[in-house]
Amino acid sequence: MKMFKKSSIPQLDLETASRILEHAFEANQMETNTIPLDVLVSYSNYRRERFTLQRTVLVVIMTLFLLLPLLFIPSSFTVEQIDTDTPYNPVFRLEVDSFMLVERVSASIDGSNIPVYETDAHVYSIEPTKNGQMAVTVTLVNKQTRTEYIDVTAVDREVPVVTSCTRDDDHIYLYLSDWDSGVDFPAIQAVSLSGATVIPDSMDPVSGCVIFTGVTESLNVFVPDLAGNKLQIVLTIH
Repeated sequence: MKMFKKSSIPQLDLETASRILEHAFEANQMETNTIPLDVLVSYSNYRRERFTLQRTVLVVIMTLFLLLPLLFIPSSFTVEQIDTDTPYNPVFRLEVDSFMLVERVSASIDGSNIPVYETDAHVYSIEPTKNGQMAVTVTLVNKQTRTEYIDVTAVDREVPVVTSCTRDDDHIYLYLSDWDSGVDFPAIQAVSLSGATVIPDSMDPVSGCVIFTGVTESLNVFVPDLAGNKLQIVLTIH
């Protein structure tokens, strides 16, 4: 198989080209050129290089002019709470509505950083760990930022608390409260030192009172709330 190469244009040296130019002037009965050919060639090269530089600068300026609007494109996003297994550990879905690359997504409540996870391209998951006003900020690669504020009210990471505990001859009165999800009264139970399970004799969710009757030895009492947080206390019987 024959390979065809593109023929190159023969190049003349300056001396030969100068003689040809002189003969051309003589043949046409014109005045001989007084400017050396090498000067003309140098000037031509200078003009060509200058034109190339000007064209490059013009292309750069036009490119920057066309890209200028991109530098001011603001970040746009939506945040919505999604359904989870428990309403007391809310999860928010953030989706960035922009073709620009995302540089950073951050969230905080009262100055405390909140975990943010990237789940897909331009999609993030936010899992607040406390209640309060959550500030969500999205920063694009063009340094344009936007912040939205979302009220978080359903988080419950705190165990129930004992407000008071009293005792008479045959009863122990344990008063409990939980300001978030509420105490799970039916799930309260205790274990004695001998390993026996002790169920409260009665309970009143309105007052928060749990009553143990006929207790003769110390108890480990387990008090869960509706979010799954569990308080463990020891009731010592002397």
